[in-house]
Amino acid sequence: MQFRVEHLTDKLPNRDRTVLALANHIVEIAAGYLLVEAGRPFDAAVAGAIPNRELDPSGLVTRSSSVRARLAALRPAPNREVETQHGMSNRHLVLERCTWHAAQHTRQLAFLLERFEIEPENPLTGSDLTGLPLPVAVWDDETP
Repeated sequence: MQFRVEHLTDKLPNRDRTVLALANHIVEIAAGYLLVEAGRPFDAAVAGAIPNRELDPSGLVTRSSSVRARLAALRPAPNREVETQHGMSNRHLVLERCTWHAAQHTRQLAFLLERFEIEPENPLTGSDLTGLPLPVAVWDDETP
């Protein structure tokens, strides 16, 4: 995690969420997709991706590494049906939703790193985001 410890408890712009809480949320989004792959419906709880408890930076790094390894090992059936909070869908659409959700929040963390004058180690590129239905604005209450 690139953020300095003193910034982890900083609140996000116009939100009641800290930098560390947002990082936990991003990992939980990916973990939620793993739950769907294991057979759980993509319901409001999975889609909301609120962790049961907030991990500290070292716990978050461990969980993130585990989730990334499990995602890398997946061989999903993209057209397989999955129950969602809005009815039946396919896993490809659920994966896309999880991807853009995590990408948008990752953009927000990158914005904050730059605000704290820290250059992101592995910044998202335009090709990473191509085709994702992301808003132009980094924060939903700003005008692009």
